[in-house]
Amino acid sequence: MLDVLIRNAQVADGTGAPAYRADVAVKKNRIEKIGDLSRTIAKREVDAAGKIAAPGFIDVHSHADFAVHLEGHEKMLEPLVMQGVTTFVGGNCGFSSSFAGGPHREQILTYLENISGRKLGESVTWKSPGEYLGLIGKRGTLLNMALLAGHGTLRIAASGLVTRLLEKAEQKAMERCLEQSMDEGCMGMSTGLQYFPGLQSDAAELDGLGKVLAKYGGVFTSHLRSYAHTLDLALEEVFAVGRKNGIPVQVSHLYWQPYTKGLAWLTQAFAKAGSFMYNKMHVPIPIEKGLESKLKLIDAAERDGVRVRFDLVPTSQGFTELFAFLPPYVSEGSKAQALARLADGGFRKRVRRDIETVEPVWPHRDGATWSFNYLKMTGWSGLRVMAVASEKNRWMEGMTFPEVGRAQKKHAFEALCDLLIEERGEVMVFHTPTVPDDPFTFRSMWSGFLHPNSMPATDTILRPVGRPAHVFYDCFPRFIQVFAKDKKLMSMEEAVRRCTSLPAACMNIRERGVLKEKYFADIVVFDPAELATGASFYEPRVHPRGIEHVFINGVQVVAEGAPVKGKLPGAVIRRA
Repeated sequence: MLDVLIRNAQVADGTGAPAYRADVAVKKNRIEKIGDLSRTIAKREVDAAGKIAAPGFIDVHSHADFAVHLEGHEKMLEPLVMQGVTTFVGGNCGFSSSFAGGPHREQILTYLENISGRKLGESVTWKSPGEYLGLIGKRGTLLNMALLAGHGTLRIAASGLVTRLLEKAEQKAMERCLEQSMDEGCMGMSTGLQYFPGLQSDAAELDGLGKVLAKYGGVFTSHLRSYAHTLDLALEEVFAVGRKNGIPVQVSHLYWQPYTKGLAWLTQAFAKAGSFMYNKMHVPIPIEKGLESKLKLIDAAERDGVRVRFDLVPTSQGFTELFAFLPPYVSEGSKAQALARLADGGFRKRVRRDIETVEPVWPHRDGATWSFNYLKMTGWSGLRVMAVASEKNRWMEGMTFPEVGRAQKKHAFEALCDLLIEERGEVMVFHTPTVPDDPFTFRSMWSGFLHPNSMPATDTILRPVGRPAHVFYDCFPRFIQVFAKDKKLMSMEEAVRRCTSLPAACMNIRERGVLKEKYFADIVVFDPAELATGASFYEPRVHPRGIEHVFINGVQVVAEGAPVKGKLPGAVIRRA
């Protein structure tokens, strides 16, 4: 007998083809049959009349690998399944929790604590991706999980935290670490070229790693070196790795930050004036045109033989660790050394002067000329506190550093440094050139979302405390609501394709992302009329409406819009 029968659905199969009415039958963890099954019975039936049955959404850019090994992880990951996510790809932006071995293990763990918000010494019992994946597979997981090897983590494993190019022996050691990661199941490698230590790399270093990926058929993903006036160069840097080695490229959370070199005040004034005119005076400023020239570079790389895909996060505010916004030299050595330097008044004066006065150049490895000096481009109000560990500083969450500084009667930069020291470097921040939930800022990404090679992603960072980003709760429903339902800039079937078969193909995830007989039964049933989100920057913990049923490997994890407790049906997905 069949286990599950979804009746009377409009099947959007994930390929982008027109939806059609059919029943979907599940047996064990696979789709058994799709068609007219009116004479068939099953142990469990779902009436999907007026609803869409689609493949489970695949989150191609996540950091949930920092939480999935923890006890009670299913509660932390619940917001993902409640929005229809059935599979996530972890290990992005060069941060990978799966490789934690070698002589620099302690440096790896303290480096990763900045983004995870947790002490990792006790919970990280493994040393290799194989041990990590084996642990998760044995214990069970709510969601399907695939992993990328993180370039930043591998670099530390090979050389420690150094602000220089690698020596030949260190390069070879890092390549061996990548080979081990690929052998043990990683789908490819991610880079975080804005972050220390990834920003210390050069073309030769990345090319050497690209050769390893080519050997294994892996994907090369990248948080770019810059998203501002040098975005063209940042894109070409990763295209070159793909072109030289014949490997696919995935650009992480693409967006464009306007900046006029030498005129930071003009950049800041443009953002504020544009936001005011767009939101208050209703002037339809087509700011999305700024990204279109970058998309043409992607199209040109495709014509040149490089397979390029990219993801975007449907929100007007990004988020990452606070150290990423300071000059690279601040982070050299251990975290304790970095924080000790920030406690020195003379050193602080140097850092503040460099942020405010030194112009970014390309590439950024030395001194204060790093290519993505975000605070210079937006001013000190460009960052807001997202998460801190201590209770005494919890009042700052959601505030800009000038607001924090005024409350403490000190400059925003002094408040920033003092907070980093008090929180042992573990501070997450939101970044936006204007204000949270700004429609003007979000519009700057429209052309990216409409490109056929783009897909939405959550960039999920599950920390134990702090204000989460609303996309952890509503990324995929928000994308479908905005672009297919409300603005009608794409069909519902095309929106589903971007959330399913496109990310599956991008990461070489087989037999998922399409509703097809004998494929894995990862299925979401949603009501297109009801699909909507009420989450926002100020009220992020709000589940979307319209996501009614979710199945992972044939096991129901959401029923009638509510989570089903006690289920761990997810699979560990290894490189084929």
